[in-house]
Amino acid sequence: MAQSSVLLWAHGARPHGALVAPDIKPRPTKIVRFGQVAFSTFRTVEMDIVQPSTNTIEFLYGHGASAHGAPMAPGFKLEKVSTLRFSDAGYVAEDGTPYPPYVTTAFDLDRSLTLSADALGGSLSAGAITLGNLGGQLNTMLATNVNDHLPVRIRTGQKQWDTARRLWVDPPADTLGPVFAGLGKGWKPDRTSVQVDLLDATYWLSSTMPISIYGGTGKLDGDSNVAGRFAPRLRGRASNITPTLTDSVNYVYQVSDGPASITALYEGGYAGGIAFAGQVVDIYAAAPAPGTYTVQTGAYGTWFRLGTKPVYAITVDAAGQFRSGAAPTNVLDILRQFLLEDMLLPSAYVDPAWPAFSTIAPWPGGWFWDGSAGVTGKEAVTALLSGLGITLTPTRTGTLLPILLLAPETDSSVVAELTADIITDLAADALDSSLDPPTWRWRIGFGHNFTVQAAGSSLHPQITGSQQSFVAQQDRAAIWYSPETKARYRVPNDPDTISTALSRQDDAALIAQRHGALWGVQRRLWAVSIPQFYAWQIELGDIVGLTAPAPGLEQRAIGVVVAEQIRAADQTVTLQILV
Repeated sequence: MAQSSVLLWAHGARPHGALVAPDIKPRPTKIVRFGQVAFSTFRTVEMDIVQPSTNTIEFLYGHGASAHGAPMAPGFKLEKVSTLRFSDAGYVAEDGTPYPPYVTTAFDLDRSLTLSADALGGSLSAGAITLGNLGGQLNTMLATNVNDHLPVRIRTGQKQWDTARRLWVDPPADTLGPVFAGLGKGWKPDRTSVQVDLLDATYWLSSTMPISIYGGTGKLDGDSNVAGRFAPRLRGRASNITPTLTDSVNYVYQVSDGPASITALYEGGYAGGIAFAGQVVDIYAAAPAPGTYTVQTGAYGTWFRLGTKPVYAITVDAAGQFRSGAAPTNVLDILRQFLLEDMLLPSAYVDPAWPAFSTIAPWPGGWFWDGSAGVTGKEAVTALLSGLGITLTPTRTGTLLPILLLAPETDSSVVAELTADIITDLAADALDSSLDPPTWRWRIGFGHNFTVQAAGSSLHPQITGSQQSFVAQQDRAAIWYSPETKARYRVPNDPDTISTALSRQDDAALIAQRHGALWGVQRRLWAVSIPQFYAWQIELGDIVGLTAPAPGLEQRAIGVVVAEQIRAADQTVTLQILV
């Protein structure tokens, strides 16, 4: 029997005449009461989609107006971009824009800061959205529109119960708070539903960073020995790097794919054997004199050429810039420019709270990628942030923001007070075994040595003692240690030296002290569930006061929010708080 659609006119909940999807009932909402006022939490979903054009280009031969045979521009666009709007409980904005209740399952979201030394160790899962399609109402939309890696925005608000009129009142659109912003991964239709997977802003870091590849045609394009290999890339300062030998006949080496300055050139670790003979416009115009080298540098790369065939391995100390000429020196500033210029991250995904010159990490340094293998954005970010106590975190508004994790202090100003009248659930969570029991010693590396050279015939006989000591190990380290912690615990943690992108010992010492203050004492991790209304006012990295009937929390403890867990079916958000 053929079924007919029924128009349900919903008085009060939406404008008169607004169509409610047949066979789809709004998801039952839980009612939360604050005092004598009842509230019901709901979410809205906005999805950008593209409708490809069904037209085809026709070649119109315009005599006189253009050259004979030239195709004329069509008078229509090849695609149309629009926005779909849905909700889980029905919502109508003050301007009359409807958000019909098609969302049957919103999403599950997990975000966390890095607690280990790894820069991207924090877990992140954005889940998926499920739209109800029981009567096939979305079939035409699915057939004619594409949602592939296009923006998705989820916001939340609270309907208030109007006792006099006995109906739920929708709040203004500008009062809705952000929950998630990212990308949709295309339609995944089922018999009665449609699922859209969600991607957060870190999706941009999952691909290999674009970089030049040698063609092997000769000169600056490299010889056949490097054909197909990635060009080296240097950002910031790096020590004892091995440049790529691009021309084995003329002894030409490449340091970076952008501008760079060579501060020292070593042969077998010895810096006094090959002298600098100046910069040139064309490194192939003339061979340098024996025992010297010349440098060609510009927006497309930095090369140097030796005048004599070397006996020992060639390494250099150098400072690299970006191709645009940008030359940030601090590690976090290098990372920001790296995301924008090297990873081609749209600037809209960089959080406004992350300035071009950051004050949370004023530490100079840099990193070198030798081009021997492809490097993903996540691997590059990890190399730059490893050991610094900073997590590159996707925010609720869809941007990336670095967050510094510090030990909570008793006199810290707090963002919120979480007490028993707000907390709906409380449970202890386990810390990673690398953090519990406490750590008695932290060794933070600095001045990373990119080419380890063991003593022996591979080193120049005139190498200095200090340089020989430096090249023999990958990292020098600044140390924090606590004899009390070592004596108190039978098997305290003692991690290996952590390689960082830092260039100065004082900066490494500061970070070692911070790690000691944070992890050199016993820490507890608490899973605290609170109503969403309160949770949206708290972000990762915020300091909060925590008072609850649990060991160590009875007299109020100061903690830092390190993780957030959102479940679409719940009216609460679970925060992980480190105290």
